[in-house]
Amino acid sequence: MTLEEEEWHHVEHALREPEPWTLMDELIVPRSDPRALRELAARLEEERAAAREQLEPLLESPERFEAARVDHDARFQSSAVVEVLTWTAESLHDDRPEFARVISDAAVRIAMNLAGVEQLRSRSLLGCAHLARGKVLFIIGRYRDAEDELRLANDAFAADRRATDWDFARVALMHANVCVETDRLDEALEQASRAATRFGMFGDTARYLAARMVEGHVLFMNRDYGNAARVLDRVAEQARRIGDALHRARACQSAGNCYIELGEPSRAEARLREALALWNELGLEVERIRTNWSLGVLAKARGDLDGAIVRLEDAYRAFEAAGVVNDAAMARLELAEVLLLVGRAADVREVLRGVVVRFTGEGLMRNANVALAYLREAVESGAVEQRVIQHVRRYLEQLPSHADSRFVALA
Repeated sequence: MTLEEEEWHHVEHALREPEPWTLMDELIVPRSDPRALRELAARLEEERAAAREQLEPLLESPERFEAARVDHDARFQSSAVVEVLTWTAESLHDDRPEFARVISDAAVRIAMNLAGVEQLRSRSLLGCAHLARGKVLFIIGRYRDAEDELRLANDAFAADRRATDWDFARVALMHANVCVETDRLDEALEQASRAATRFGMFGDTARYLAARMVEGHVLFMNRDYGNAARVLDRVAEQARRIGDALHRARACQSAGNCYIELGEPSRAEARLREALALWNELGLEVERIRTNWSLGVLAKARGDLDGAIVRLEDAYRAFEAAGVVNDAAMARLELAEVLLLVGRAADVREVLRGVVVRFTGEGLMRNANVALAYLREAVESGAVEQRVIQHVRRYLEQLPSHADSRFVALA
């Protein structure tokens, strides 16, 4: 399917839904006094500004915020406070996820308190608070708890007649990400496709591209590398047209990995070098390291083993310097495979002795340690082979989405 055909498919599908026609009716037949709407907007913004001022001193540190117990304080029981806490949690969930979790917990509790006495401005505020908590739980690896929050968010939006498909699409996109991490790939693809269609209808290009990225990722995980590459190339092109460097870089990086698997090194290198330039421009060091790692894998696929060694060694050292432990471990294992191919057995032992991983769940860590113990035993006995390293690497890569999977030694 060409890009034009696919875009028409999305438009045609969207026009079969009731929302565009409802929105058109709203535009053609105004149902509210514009002056009253402006006055309402001004009043709500005043309430939000007051809530921001009220909360600002408490949000300076997790300790101060927790000590304030805002969810038990009558001064903070307002819809505006719920909004400000929800927005704050969403702004912090990548850089300070534990603080974001505490803030989103408070937002949900206050929203529930207000809903219980019918003083919450809309049920959608509760939906947004649950969604924010679901996102942060996802980021810290609590996937089942995140999914519970997404169900509650969906229920809250469903209870608000003013909620739109855009609200439900945000839940679907987050749900797709949870499904990816819990190895429910068909469900992930369905949710991501649904979200992309809805975001396209509402003109939310950033989230549309994010949903399409999930589709591409799922296709890659399903080893459908050709279709994955086509989806990701289209995302990169659309992102380029609107000046979205972040989605363009992510799409180029992922498409490059697809072309490595497809045995198309020229295309792979072009996409990865484009991604590398964008990461440098954006100043995202960890992503730059990941792309350098992929270029090492590409060098290995091309038979340039010396070039692969240089890049993989640079990658694992840079990951360790940045504190990205698990990626450093995977890069070490990849490097060890290449070192074996060039007969540097002594160097292999040194590289593998330094492999460590870190998982938050006790069960995950226990299973990972079993796999690493098996690897170290093979190293110490001098019986380490490429297939042993590959077996351990693939197990560790898949472990987060197969938490109950026990490590099984090779026969």
